[in-house]
Amino acid sequence: MNENIWQLLGIEKTTDQAAIRQAYRAQLPSYHPETDPDGFKALREAYESAIKYAQSPETMADEPKSESEQQEVSVSLTEEQLKANEICEAYQTLLDDPRRCFNVNEWQKFIGSFYDYSMAVIDSVKWRLLEISYESKNISESCVKLLADSLRWRQLLMIQFTDDFEKYDNYLNHIDRGDLFNYTYLPTTSKTLQNVTIDYMYYTRWLFWERRSEDIYAFLSQDTVIYLPDDKNLMLKFSYWHCIANIKNQAILDYALKCISQNDQDENIIIEWKYIAAIQYTLLDNKQESLQSWLDLYSSGHYQDKAASWIAGWCEYYNKDYFPLLIMALNNSYCIDIDNTENYLNAIPQLTATTVSRLAELEASDYSPEIANFIDWALNVNWNYRQVLSMLLLDDGTNRLYRLYRHAIMLRHGNERLLQEILDERSDDPFEQFILQNLQRQARQNLTWLSELPPVQEFKAWLYDSDENAPIPAKFDPNSEDNHCFYCRLWLDRLDYLPYVAIFHLYNNLDYSYMEMYDWVAFLTIRIPYKLPAPPDASICSSNKNAYWQWYRNCLLVISIASQPFATAKYLQTENNTFQLPDDNLLSPLINIFKQGNWQNETELYNLINNDSKLIDCILINYPNSIESYIDDTPDSIDFNEIEQKFEQVWHPKLAKQNPLYLMILYTIVFNKPNQKTKLNTMLQDITGDNKELIKISTALPKNWESLSSDDKIKYNYTELVDEIVTIAKRLSNSYGICDESELERLYKFKNNSDNDLVLRLCASLLIAKNHENQQKLESQPLPKNKWWQFWRWKGRTNIKGFIIQLCCSFIVLGLMTVFNNNFELNSPTFSMICYSIAVTNMVFALKRRFNDIDKGEPLIGFLAEILVFFLFFAPFWVSGVKYTNRFGSPVEETSKEKEK
Repeated sequence: MNENIWQLLGIEKTTDQAAIRQAYRAQLPSYHPETDPDGFKALREAYESAIKYAQSPETMADEPKSESEQQEVSVSLTEEQLKANEICEAYQTLLDDPRRCFNVNEWQKFIGSFYDYSMAVIDSVKWRLLEISYESKNISESCVKLLADSLRWRQLLMIQFTDDFEKYDNYLNHIDRGDLFNYTYLPTTSKTLQNVTIDYMYYTRWLFWERRSEDIYAFLSQDTVIYLPDDKNLMLKFSYWHCIANIKNQAILDYALKCISQNDQDENIIIEWKYIAAIQYTLLDNKQESLQSWLDLYSSGHYQDKAASWIAGWCEYYNKDYFPLLIMALNNSYCIDIDNTENYLNAIPQLTATTVSRLAELEASDYSPEIANFIDWALNVNWNYRQVLSMLLLDDGTNRLYRLYRHAIMLRHGNERLLQEILDERSDDPFEQFILQNLQRQARQNLTWLSELPPVQEFKAWLYDSDENAPIPAKFDPNSEDNHCFYCRLWLDRLDYLPYVAIFHLYNNLDYSYMEMYDWVAFLTIRIPYKLPAPPDASICSSNKNAYWQWYRNCLLVISIASQPFATAKYLQTENNTFQLPDDNLLSPLINIFKQGNWQNETELYNLINNDSKLIDCILINYPNSIESYIDDTPDSIDFNEIEQKFEQVWHPKLAKQNPLYLMILYTIVFNKPNQKTKLNTMLQDITGDNKELIKISTALPKNWESLSSDDKIKYNYTELVDEIVTIAKRLSNSYGICDESELERLYKFKNNSDNDLVLRLCASLLIAKNHENQQKLESQPLPKNKWWQFWRWKGRTNIKGFIIQLCCSFIVLGLMTVFNNNFELNSPTFSMICYSIAVTNMVFALKRRFNDIDKGEPLIGFLAEILVFFLFFAPFWVSGVKYTNRFGSPVEETSKEKEK
């Protein structure tokens, strides 16, 4: 026997098997199988030899083995196979025993039993154990991992298996991940029940990773019997799967609340349980608890996106009117510090793509008109404040919903004072406070750029400059390449009280489109004048926190009346106690009509309003279907057929109070057409009634525009301006009639002066439209171009240069006639008659062309009369031709040199 075995074991030679095993275990750390495989093998062989010696000392003598002993060796190999089978049977028994199969201690005992077998037996059985493990169902991966480490499957796998290496390598990777849950929590009474539970959990997990949430819902909704182990990690996963499938379960909620209250897990795990509890509260329709759970989760900083999404779903279901407001509050635009960016637009909060997409999904018809307008306003890239005027006017400080909507709007249109009011706002309602907190976050962002953005500060310095003639800096020119004007417009979209000099600067230097919220303020202040009242001082605001908003709201009321008079009137009729203006306010009489007048529709209200001031006239321009709106229209937008309908349906009560002569002129302008003679006569009869004077005037008026007697003119205020309107109307009644520039200028000036009679202003506006209509007809005709040298064109035009040249040609003909008669003695009467005829005819053509150019060439009788009159003053030589196309074509084109002159 080799005495070295006792040296390796570190003991004296002995037959005590317990001492040998104890010595072997003591030496194992010195010969680790991974760091010293040879030493471990030698130690193992020494251990096995020592055990054999202890069992039969006689057979371990050192003499050579006999033939019989060699036979005993042969018999021992058969014993190794038996031992290997014994190990495999013990392993299978362990796997099949529900009380032992998941018990780590039992597995440790099984692994410890390997010490009772030789190294050769273990080497022969280790791979059989791997195959058994691979083929076994619902085996504990954590326990198998102990066996794999003990038998060094991973280290020796490539040597043992060349063809099936990948198969077993994947299996070893699988067991490295451990068990889905702690299998020791499973019942130990039935292996079947254990398998059912494990299969159920594994299949659910597979559905979670590989299939849709609908498939998870379908599976978890099936009736089945399983044992739920009290494993918190498993229950967390199991609860999460139910939440993903949107399956409500009171037991899951109770378990989650228990875990939260115990607070014996990691903080991140507690957050997960709070998330599950919030979902289950929502699925179980627990309104208040679900909301509070989501708000707490959002405030914790965890699951903020999901919490925001669930809060939005809660709001849409339980508090729908708050939903668009919540979407705006949850807008989270990242702003770069002003000092860290060259593009200042990055420092100004914008609507994110998420916010826009959420708003775009809303159906405006599901909400009140005011909230629908808010949605449209938020989606409009121009953010036109007029869209939300109705919402702002409704906020009298008593309605919490409107107040919050006001704060959301003020993020875009509020000045620094109103943004500060958002920061100062508080609410006892947790949901409203949540909205406020998010609005306050955005308010701080807006206050930052409003107070620090360099272009804004430079613009304000110019705006408040006391010098009224201070020019606007070039960088704020809308046509400038940089965006400084854009930043100024963003600032000007926030209404604030401005001193007169600032409004004067705006009015003189910027178009209305660049100061939309100040457009009416500037117009009313400079043109009317009507100045908005000053805001309340600090002492009033400190005692009444709503005072500043009421001042702001009164300013919005003025703007609303000016821009949307009828819509504002409808609002004031129903909400007539929410505004209190002083009696000396210029708008008070109009507001009283809105509030107390007996009217049911826009027509009735319009006929109650008396246009007796520049301010009222300015407001009525924006009143639907008003006379003032047509007076203000551009010539190309006036439809005479539409005007005829307005006479009968809208304007009749108001026109009935006007000067009858002016009405005759108006109706004659509109209805003096061949196919409307009967209608014109009917309209005139309605005006005249039984009044003989008016009947006489109405009979003569369409035929002779100058038939009024001096007494009638005085009685009916027939002034020179009225006479000019009648004269122009007479000319424009002919489709070839055209006004010259001076006449158009006077008509424009007349119609734009609100001090003039309303009917006559309408007449002037219609004449301008008629002139435009005639002009378009003339320009649409295929008239040839006029050249100064076209002497033969009777219906052509010529300028002063062409006229003089053509006259000179006549004188040349007469001069040649004289030369020929004197030098060649051609005193033939026929020759002289021909020359005179040519010269005179050419002169007549020249005059005709010249008078065509100044639009006096027709009718022919009038042309002959004009010749007699105009020749007295040499008019053809100094009167300029009309610079537009008339019935004789376009003006004579000038040469480039003439244009330079």
